[in-house]
Amino acid sequence: MFCRSATIVGAVVLGVIASRGSAQAEEPRRAGPTTASSGADAEGFLLPNGWRLTPAGRQIPLTDLPLNILCSPDGRFAFVATSGYNAHELTVVDLASAAKVTAETVKQSWFGLAADAEKGTLWWSTGGDGTIHEFHWAQAALKLREGPLPAKSDAAAADSKTTLGFRTGLCFDKAASVLYSLAILPKGGNNSFAWGDATTDEKAGGAITRLEPGKATAPYSVPCGKRPYDVIKGRNGLLYVSDWADRRVLVVDPETLRTIARIPVGEHPNQLALHPEDDRLFVACASSNGVWVIDMATGTVQETIFTALFPKSPEGSTPDALCLDAEGETLFVANADNNCIAVVDVEHPRRSQVKGYIPTGWYPTAIAVTPDEKHLLVGVGKGNQTKSNKPEQAKLDEVRSKPQQEGGYRRIPFPHVGTTLSGALSIVEVPDEKQLGKYTDQVYRNCPYSDKLLTASPSDRKTAIPAKIGDPSPITHVLYIIKENRTYDQVFSDIPRGNRDESLLMFGEQVTPNHHKLANEFVLLDNLYCNGHVSADGHPWSTMAYNTDYIARNWALTYSKRQGIDDDDDGDLSNAPSGYIWDSCKRHGVTYRSYGEYGGRVSQPDGTFLMEGRVSGLVGHTCPRFGLPLADGKKSRDTDRVDVFLEEFREYEQKGTLPRFIVMSLGEDHTEGTKPGSPTPQACVASNDLALGKLVEALSRSSYWPKLAIFVIEDDAQNGPDHVDAHRTVGLVISPYCRRRHLDSTQYSTCSMLRTMELILGLPPLSQFDAAATPMFESFTDKLDATPYTHERARIELGAVNTQLAYGADRSSKMDFSEYDRIDDFELNEILWRAIKGKDAPIPPAVRRAIAYRGIDLPAEK
Repeated sequence: MFCRSATIVGAVVLGVIASRGSAQAEEPRRAGPTTASSGADAEGFLLPNGWRLTPAGRQIPLTDLPLNILCSPDGRFAFVATSGYNAHELTVVDLASAAKVTAETVKQSWFGLAADAEKGTLWWSTGGDGTIHEFHWAQAALKLREGPLPAKSDAAAADSKTTLGFRTGLCFDKAASVLYSLAILPKGGNNSFAWGDATTDEKAGGAITRLEPGKATAPYSVPCGKRPYDVIKGRNGLLYVSDWADRRVLVVDPETLRTIARIPVGEHPNQLALHPEDDRLFVACASSNGVWVIDMATGTVQETIFTALFPKSPEGSTPDALCLDAEGETLFVANADNNCIAVVDVEHPRRSQVKGYIPTGWYPTAIAVTPDEKHLLVGVGKGNQTKSNKPEQAKLDEVRSKPQQEGGYRRIPFPHVGTTLSGALSIVEVPDEKQLGKYTDQVYRNCPYSDKLLTASPSDRKTAIPAKIGDPSPITHVLYIIKENRTYDQVFSDIPRGNRDESLLMFGEQVTPNHHKLANEFVLLDNLYCNGHVSADGHPWSTMAYNTDYIARNWALTYSKRQGIDDDDDGDLSNAPSGYIWDSCKRHGVTYRSYGEYGGRVSQPDGTFLMEGRVSGLVGHTCPRFGLPLADGKKSRDTDRVDVFLEEFREYEQKGTLPRFIVMSLGEDHTEGTKPGSPTPQACVASNDLALGKLVEALSRSSYWPKLAIFVIEDDAQNGPDHVDAHRTVGLVISPYCRRRHLDSTQYSTCSMLRTMELILGLPPLSQFDAAATPMFESFTDKLDATPYTHERARIELGAVNTQLAYGADRSSKMDFSEYDRIDDFELNEILWRAIKGKDAPIPPAVRRAIAYRGIDLPAEK
């Protein structure tokens, strides 16, 4: 097997790096409007994670997460299917005018779009609805036909536990007039498949179904793989299925639908593309940064094409879509997390070469070439900008005119972060060699990662944070606290020296005196952003520095009240190849322990429960009592959880055996809405604040304080408004080596915290994102100031509870608060707003502002 990478563009890479110039003291970069910098190379958008967007071509706004694109045979129209958080639409675009012609909206959909061009029929998988939409296209009109395929049986419709599966990839065989459909089955649920072959494994995680549209023939289904994604028919007559969770491509007999062979490929195989002339099958493998090329004649992998921008890149490119030109000379691959298209010369088998890259919008998820091969169509998953979710000024004026609630609490309405996402279709002229060189240059300028960052993060400051991995640090122990869902403006906008909009303050100093005191005595971070949008992707970002293609796509379904996809029992879809930060600790001999993070209750033989890790790396490394209910059966609060930790800590201190890395979940600031009998929102946040204050005080008066650093961040910022960006969040760094009473406006992200902790502990990066993230050098010094911290007492009643008369009490009582974000946060936000402002108070729309700037000088390589 041959392996190819982007060596052909090496000269371009060196030229870009050399042109970056030396870093100079200047106004900090912010995820917001900035002034033009000298030597600016292109207009674009700065993302909260520090990567830049300069999308090529014409941009047509769509709803988020386009997963499929088909062209009409005459090349006049493109059919784009979007399946994200917002409306699921099949949009028809006139390519000549770059205008939307029409669109059909459906309740639910997913990857899987096929067409019978002669009859003008299109089929689109419905995902969790278990069926297939059928459309008719004629005379510039698109019509959704009634009655999905396959029709739900009366028994299936009546039994909520019975399902037709989560429909995914489609393939239409014109010669046989057969439609092949894949489905993912729910874990532990019943299904209504009538298996066509009783000898096959009915416990399989997926299925393949053969349908004959327009005929009364019953569907024929057979179990197929763990989590089947895409299906395609080769010229040899066999079907090929990518198994998303099993690192294999399955070879399937089209008649019996039995799997007759399994071909190993990379992590997370997703979309397939068939070479138009020879026996090659191209397989995008999202978590392996590349495309596996299968020789269908031999059933073996003949070549691997790595599409990442640098040869040593860890996970983080996320190739999730691909297509070929008509002659089979050029392969186009969407590098979702690198925000670009890799252009690969595949004319000669086993000698493929990456020729260059084309810049795209945020997270490209679909790609196609027009029939005349003049244009490339790119579906952009998250649009071409990120946005603020600040409410309209008139609504803020109305809020400010009314008295604050007890403890300084003010509930402000705001749009959920999911509604701030958009999608786009980019129409890009297929570039010639010269234009491709310019595009490639721009892609490298947009990318903050390079292979040199795998071993060191250059710094001009002398601090306790080593710049090179493995160099010593006076800090030997790290405590990493992950909280839940607050923005900067919600908590810190009453601190005058930070970048703020005080009209958005919800939990000010009266509610969070310890957060404020810690920010004022140590470091105030006013330019820190979450990599994640919601908890489903926020916790992986916070602990893996990565978000697999499964998580990135699936949360948009589950958080928008649609049916999502169950991961397999081994977590193969959720877990990145490099694992979590504690897995890295284990590999490098760093002791570690978790308090609540990725933990779950496990029943014991005596009927009691203990906490245990829900991922393999935390089994045996999790505090068994942290987060358990109290003796009286009441739910433990953050103050109770910290008491449990401090009991263990005192034992560790006596023995001198404190684990070097500790991760802790303190998430009571999530609140429980107006659920009767539960603490009020301000009481929840105040409990979280007091717990943090007591924890820091105890640690600052211990023998470990002179060698300790504490990092605090929200996993996401979805439950609050912010005037800069919906991802800007509350964060703290606390250490005797911190710069005291310092304002640090450096642009940081979740991955910046991970990178800083890794440098302290001597751990290599987990992904391209923590490698590229700016370490928090500016927040630290090399001088020890071991002054202890004294916590502030709560200023509001921690025992205040919601009553039955509170607005939304009945709905809140039906919400599942057993784990973070099992509820509908949009509904929770609406309940809290109207509970305080009145049942008829309108919810204002988002204020959407582009994060535009004209170029940013990139730091020099050292």
